[in-house]
Amino acid sequence: MKDNLKRELWPVKGLPELTEELRAADEGSRNQRAERAAFLIQEFGTPSGMMLTGGLNAALAISELQSSFLNGNFMATILLCQVFVESSLGGSFAFSGDEEAMLKGFKYLIDRSVAEKRISQALGERLQNLREDVRNAYGHPRPFSNGRKGLLDRVGERGLRLEKLAETDAREAIQVVVDFLREGRPEWTPNSTRCTIPSTVV
Repeated sequence: MKDNLKRELWPVKGLPELTEELRAADEGSRNQRAERAAFLIQEFGTPSGMMLTGGLNAALAISELQSSFLNGNFMATILLCQVFVESSLGGSFAFSGDEEAMLKGFKYLIDRSVAEKRISQALGERLQNLREDVRNAYGHPRPFSNGRKGLLDRVGERGLRLEKLAETDAREAIQVVVDFLREGRPEWTPNSTRCTIPSTVV
């Protein structure tokens, strides 16, 4: 780093004091995190051992989307859900010898996957909704009421506070991911085993 890039740093409290502040914050949010943990467990269940076709991108995304949701980072959850599915669809074409398909974008991957019956029409429609109405609203700045829904449009349509809308969208995005996984592996179904919090989210 060049010397002229040095900058002033804000003073920091001691580690014991910061640790205590974190402990208090953890206790204050524990009930909400427990409820979100229950949702994740109900959706994902125990680790299934399935191979992820999206490679490192998908492996990191599915771990971080669960951790992000547990900790209330809903916008991050939504974006990571899209990363996971897009990486998985792209990886499935790469395994088939068509690496060029990976470079053509999420819409192309969804449309072609439906056309080739890699995924169902119904799932394809849900993925397009995740891409256009949900992910794009959070990922791209858009003028209000210009025909391409932005976040302000979604707030108005759903009649929810921004934080509650983001949580609702995150839950729906997770359910799309889970349905995507279940469609690819129909035998991955809940059983009578009581599940615990996955190690990836703690």
